[in-house]
Amino acid sequence: MRETITRRGFLRHAALAGASAALWTAAARRAGAKPPLARDVWPFYAFDNGLGSVPKIEDKVKLLKDLGYVGVEPHLGHDRLPEWLAALDKHGLILNAVYTVPMLENPMDPKLPESIRRMKGRPTRIELAIRSKTYKKPSDPAGDAKAVDLLKRASDLCADTGPVVSVYPHTGFWTERVEDGVRLAQKSGRENVGTNFNLVHWHWVRQTRPVAEVLKEAAPHLFSVTINNGDRAKRTISPLDVGDYDLVGFMRAVKAAGYTGQVGLQCWSIKEPAEAHLARSMKRWQAIRREVLG
Repeated sequence: MRETITRRGFLRHAALAGASAALWTAAARRAGAKPPLARDVWPFYAFDNGLGSVPKIEDKVKLLKDLGYVGVEPHLGHDRLPEWLAALDKHGLILNAVYTVPMLENPMDPKLPESIRRMKGRPTRIELAIRSKTYKKPSDPAGDAKAVDLLKRASDLCADTGPVVSVYPHTGFWTERVEDGVRLAQKSGRENVGTNFNLVHWHWVRQTRPVAEVLKEAAPHLFSVTINNGDRAKRTISPLDVGDYDLVGFMRAVKAAGYTGQVGLQCWSIKEPAEAHLARSMKRWQAIRREVLG
C-alpha cells in the first residue's frame, strides 16, 4: 500500500525503494521533521531524456535500478503514464516527477486531472515549465496573476495526497529563473507548490546574485535540484565526469542551504548510449556525494 503524501509529508520525506529521504527545508523543520541521516540525503534520479537508446519503458526502469538510481522524470505523456507506473512499481523505483510545458494563456490540459488521479499517493512532482504568448519578457511579474491561478488549480487537483506542483526554470521561458518559482510559490500560499533549481538553466541565464544566496532563499520552497556537467562557454550538457562545472562547489552550496531532498540528472542532448553515460554519471555522483557529505 502506498503512503499518503500530504503537503507537509512531501516536505518531510519521499518514500523510496528501501529508504526514506527527508526534504529538510524550513517547512519540514516547522512540521517537526527529524534531520535525515547521511545515507538518506540527496536520493539521485535521472531524466528520461538520457534513456533514448533504450526503447522500452520497462527496460529503461530496469537499467536505472541496476545502476543505482532511485527513479526517473519523464515528460508527461498521459497515454504512457500507466506503463511508467507499472514498470516503476514492479522494480521498486519511484516516479520523481513528470515534466510538462503549459502556455500561460491556454486552458488547463484536460487530461491532467486523470493523470493526477493516477499519481495519487506518490512522492511525485508535476514540473511546470511555463511559457507565455502575452508576456514576452522572461520573469515578467505582470503574468503572475495568471500563473498563480494555474498553480492553484493544479494544487487543488493534487490536494493533500500528492503529487505536488513545482515550477521548472527554463532558459527563455516565462519562468526562466529560480526566483520566479520562489515568487510564485509564495504568492500561491500553498504548501504543495514549490520550485526546482536547475543548474544548467542557472548557468545559461545571466545571473546577478551568487548561487549560495539564491539557494538559501529558495530552500523553504525547493522540491528538487537538478545537475549536469558540460562546457559552459559552448552551452553543452555532458555526463557528470566531463566538463567545467564546479559540481563539488555547487553541492556544497546546496548542503549549506540545508537542502537534502531529491537530486536529478539532466541528460538533454547527450548522444552516448544510456548504459554508458548513466553509469559514468552515477560513479561521478557517488564521488561528489562522498566528498561533500563525508
